[in-house]
Amino acid sequence: MRITLLVFLIIQLAFPANAGEEVETVPQAIAHEASDFNTSTPMNLDLMLAFYASSVENSLKIFPNPVKRKDMLHITTTDTGSKKLSFYDITGKVVKILETNRTAFAFSVSDLDSGVYILNISTPNYQAAKKVIVQ
Repeated sequence: MRITLLVFLIIQLAFPANAGEEVETVPQAIAHEASDFNTSTPMNLDLMLAFYASSVENSLKIFPNPVKRKDMLHITTTDTGSKKLSFYDITGKVVKILETNRTAFAFSVSDLDSGVYILNISTPNYQAAKKVIVQ
């Protein structure tokens, strides 16, 4: 899908006037100097839009969350096929990657420090990100 977005940038500055002077803004000054001045510039932007259907959210379960480091994190999904799970810390660094074809699986988080992580799950059908708290 290609979406064309027109962006118009309008900048307006006002300068203080001395007693008895008229306040003139930058657009007014430009209009006085160049009556054919056009402040709008059309731009074409390619946007990638992600639509997450409620069925995707309902088909993905992560529990327990928060999870204790000594416990296993369980994930279930109705999506069959390959899945890549990437854990990112709060700085955006990838700290753990798992790949599986199963619809229900569990794995240890004992190798992760306590903190907040973003779990990115990629499948051929969708991509989803969930916050996971490790205690």
